[in-house]
Amino acid sequence: MRSRDPRRGDAQQNEIYRHSNYYDDEYYADEYNSSEYYGDDARYGTSPRRAGIVVRAARVLSGIVTGAVLVLMLVVCGAHYLGSERDFPGPGTETVAAHVAAAVVAVVAQVFADRRRGPISVLAAVVVVFTASILLFTQWWG
Repeated sequence: MRSRDPRRGDAQQNEIYRHSNYYDDEYYADEYNSSEYYGDDARYGTSPRRAGIVVRAARVLSGIVTGAVLVLMLVVCGAHYLGSERDFPGPGTETVAAHVAAAVVAVVAQVFADRRRGPISVLAAVVVVFTASILLFTQWWG
């Protein structure tokens, strides 16, 4: 089959986009490519660099610890609920509040660690591990 030629107006318009620096305009770059991954000096078509091994390992470790803190919170909340329903002593309200607060801090810090790059990501991962260790020392081993 023969393909039809584009209309003259479309062909001229395509030439404008193809052979000009239309996409290098400052308004185009700010509006469509502004994020934490693209700096002002970044060229189009380049992908952001992958995080280093230390940052990725810290994220993995803090993700596992965040999951463990969430599981502990669910276990303590469940034990508190069952204890109050069946009239046996369970964890108190302070313990439940400590677990919920630690879970909130861990999840927020983990999301922050996952969305940032570099040393700030490692610092957020350290906050997750530190929060979990404080929770374990004060509520489980204290």
